[in-house]
Amino acid sequence: MAVTRTAGQDLAGLVLPLAKALVALESAVARRHGLTSWQCAILRAAAEPPGRTQRELVGAIGYDRNRIVGDLDDLERRALLFRRVDDLDRRSNRIEVTAAGRRLARAAARDLRAGTDDLLAAVGPDETREATLHALTALRDRCADDAWSRTWLRP
Repeated sequence: MAVTRTAGQDLAGLVLPLAKALVALESAVARRHGLTSWQCAILRAAAEPPGRTQRELVGAIGYDRNRIVGDLDDLERRALLFRRVDDLDRRSNRIEVTAAGRRLARAAARDLRAGTDDLLAAVGPDETREATLHALTALRDRCADDAWSRTWLRP
């Protein structure tokens, strides 16, 4: 995949193709398991920690609260999860992943890990991979920093 932005220290030009490839990897792995990327994320997030409410699940994966309903309906029809009314708030549902849903989520996670491990092999030995992941984590955390956002992302 060619970098289409300017040469040099163009971080976006380096990261955008990587992000696109990772999204494509997630989508391909999910399809191999008969899921969409969002359904895969739902199963993983609903399994750990178990018993999340629909609202908590939406927040955990960053999904639209209205669109998740169709995915939950499909996953429930396929007996991969079920919804139960929350004992504390009868207006709310708790999501429980079935044993089949947990197995499917684990299998998809294993395949996704294999694909990302294969990608990370391009950066070299384990120590270099760890340093790369550490640097990416630091950049992600910096992006979430309110002070950085106020300084650099305001109009």
